[in-house]
Amino acid sequence: MSASRLRLLGMLQWAGLLVGAGVWGGQHIVGFGITQAECSAGGAHWGIGNDVWQATLMGITALFIVAAEVAAVAVFRGTEGTSYDTGDPPPGRLRFFAIAAMAGNLIFLMIVLLDGFASIFNVVCRQG
Repeated sequence: MSASRLRLLGMLQWAGLLVGAGVWGGQHIVGFGITQAECSAGGAHWGIGNDVWQATLMGITALFIVAAEVAAVAVFRGTEGTSYDTGDPPPGRLRFFAIAAMAGNLIFLMIVLLDGFASIFNVVCRQG
């Protein structure tokens, strides 16, 4: 395997591993901010529609996670037939992280969908 191919697979591997977690964290924080802007007295004049914003945020986040999953699958497919102890960095290590990224991205996708749908279908503003 050439050095440039290993470098490309390495970059894809890190994107596949880290993007899902990053965009989920961003979606959760921004989604909380959207809810606060709709329910607080300070954000009431903005006319924020929680459902539309949450659905848009959920869709964009899901697209990023699917792209990270595609990157992880590309690394997984690109390292077929490799050993876990050859090369520098070992292609087997890239394969190991790609497998972890594929599993993690599926979990993050489910979290994003559950978080987004809960924000849309739940009663947003309650007076306590």
